[in-house]
Amino acid sequence: MSSENILHKAYKKIFHEGFKGSFTAGALILMGAGFAVRILGFVNRIYLSNLIGAEGLGLVQLASPVYALIILTLTSGVSITVSGMTARENARGNPGSAVKICKTAFFLLLLIGGLCGLGLFFSADFLSVYVLHDPRTKLSLMMLAPCIPAVAAASALKGYFYGMSKMTPTALSQIVEQVVRIGCIFALAMVIGGRNLEWACALTLISAAFGETANLCVVAIAFYREARHPGGELPGFSKRTAAKEVLAGAIPISFHRFLVSILGIVESVLLPARLLCGGLNYTESIETLGRISGMCMPLIAFPTLVTSALATTLVPAISQAVAKKNYKLANRRISRSIRLSFMMGFLCFALFYTFGEGIAAFCYGDGGVGMLLVSLSHCCILMYVQQTMNGILNGLGKQTYSLVSTLIGYGVRIAAIWFLVPMYGVAAYIWGDLAGMAIMVVLDLVYITRCTSMPLEVGKWILTPAIPGIAFAVVGKMLHRTALCSTIPGFMAAVTLCGLSAVAVYGLLQVRH
Repeated sequence: MSSENILHKAYKKIFHEGFKGSFTAGALILMGAGFAVRILGFVNRIYLSNLIGAEGLGLVQLASPVYALIILTLTSGVSITVSGMTARENARGNPGSAVKICKTAFFLLLLIGGLCGLGLFFSADFLSVYVLHDPRTKLSLMMLAPCIPAVAAASALKGYFYGMSKMTPTALSQIVEQVVRIGCIFALAMVIGGRNLEWACALTLISAAFGETANLCVVAIAFYREARHPGGELPGFSKRTAAKEVLAGAIPISFHRFLVSILGIVESVLLPARLLCGGLNYTESIETLGRISGMCMPLIAFPTLVTSALATTLVPAISQAVAKKNYKLANRRISRSIRLSFMMGFLCFALFYTFGEGIAAFCYGDGGVGMLLVSLSHCCILMYVQQTMNGILNGLGKQTYSLVSTLIGYGVRIAAIWFLVPMYGVAAYIWGDLAGMAIMVVLDLVYITRCTSMPLEVGKWILTPAIPGIAFAVVGKMLHRTALCSTIPGFMAAVTLCGLSAVAVYGLLQVRH
């Protein structure tokens, strides 16, 4: 057998046949890839924290929201819209229309992304001085500019694969991206070591451009092989029609993400400024931002690999079920996703609340991070559920309502930063964050149940998942007082015992039902 035939069979096994068509299997593939990516990301984050410190991570976090503003505005709406339209056309037997939608979105985003990248590069000086109020972020913004066209174009291709329920190409692209990014960081470490903090932060972001380019190459190759013979196409479905449909669906979602990103920038800039008003000096306020956003939140967000996979696969799954008028299937998928999100939230809250200081000490060796991590552990429950809520609302085509609830939640958070942080410090920020997310979750839950005519199953969705989390926390507190947690193997054993106790309690609850 020739090498070309072997490669062709391997491609079909990985990209074309593997786990196709299944909502659950697709979510599992994304979860597995997300786990690998998060592990690699933590290796990168821990290495960077030792390389550039809390102040350096704070500078990176100052620059990142500007980049996120552009990327989320460009990509989120198009990716979700292409995903839903692809699932719809595929369910109707028009795979050729799905391919045309993806190609149109790809070239549209490549063009717009290139223009936005040039705009960011040449406006970096203005943004660093007058928006971020720290000229040291200029080089970081310039280094992030080349990522924009690659990320934007890749999002259209990923949306196609999500809609076709073929998650393997996008999962593989994410892993390749992280490997390339980490490889670049280690390769540039010698250069970084001899530079000042401004250059060190900028050079760490060069790796992002290489990683995103590798990501685009992987999904582009997979799409080229997948879409050579697309099959049937809707009569009269032109590229202009495809562009109109993509833009009509993407603009509301992109506007939502644009406002969220703007509010994220306001939050990142406002928090250090209000901490300054409360008595901290500038370096301390930037270090606090670095500890919260650059160290604690990546740990808190690690388990979102599950809810992120759910949110991604829910859009085409719900769109496909609605296109076939199978509302019972759509509601069943929604209910299971909400229950799983609450389960993840309660268990991860218990983990970080009980062992947060030990986890932070192991990862960063910074006592201040441990105390913040324990305080932020409450965010797990609401953050994970909110992410799933967004996926459900996008799948139902209710993006406008999602925007309203998000604006209300962010309004509460920013008000807490402005009025309470100078008096009560970081604690006020944390409680404001919790209050804002709680309002968003409640509003979204009520709206989803009314929109789908599903009952609000408090016991099934919230109370039953909460009990195993409580068991985890109780056992964890008991073990924390012993000498078991004083060593890394003992710490791992304690976490395992807590997990087994939670599983046992959940099993007993299922037996009773």
